Amino acid sequence: MDTFTRGCGYALLVGGAAVILINLILTPMLPVQAGDVVVRSSQVYLVRLSASLVSALLLLFGCLGLHLAQRRVSGAFGTGAFLATFTGCVLVVAVEWANVFVLRPVAQISPDALRGLDHSALLTAGFGSAVGLFSLGWLLLSVSLWRARVLPRWAALTTGLGLLLIPVLGATPLGAAGAIAGNAVFGTGLIGLGRALVTLDAPR
Repeated sequence: MDTFTRGCGYALLVGGAAVILINLILTPMLPVQAGDVVVRSSQVYLVRLSASLVSALLLLFGCLGLHLAQRRVSGAFGTGAFLATFTGCVLVVAVEWANVFVLRPVAQISPDALRGLDHSALLTAGFGSAVGLFSLGWLLLSVSLWRARVLPRWAALTTGLGLLLIPVLGATPLGAAGAIAGNAVFGTGLIGLGRALVTLDAPR
């Protein structure tokens, strides 16, 4: 395995751990009952979204490493899954950047402007499509990894299962706790894939 791909594996491993820690520790600390303006103005929001930005960047490199590891056997489906995942990661990085460096200052300087943005269909569509493509891409990539059998299938399955559990459990009476549990499963799958990528022998 070349140094760059191994480095992508470390990025994926750390990114997966960050997904778990962010959702288990920082997400419950957000003062959500106080309203969106208070949430975005809080210090914990700054810490959480900054960590999410770093995590998204790590997953961006991680999915590249996964593609490099299996590209010889994954075919057109694998390439398409990677492109969807990579694009979704790029868009999520942009969303997290906007949350940290744009929407938080807006919340602090002009709460009324932030409330107006909450009613913007274009903003909602932009943020929603980024998260949607991110989730779809990782789900497709999980299927591709399962089919290719280059990396452990349990890790591919766990990654895809976690993505499905996030909205499913979030819609149950568990609410936010269910979404947090789904993210923990997703992060566990990413850690498994990252660890396998780091230790994978170079293909012949």
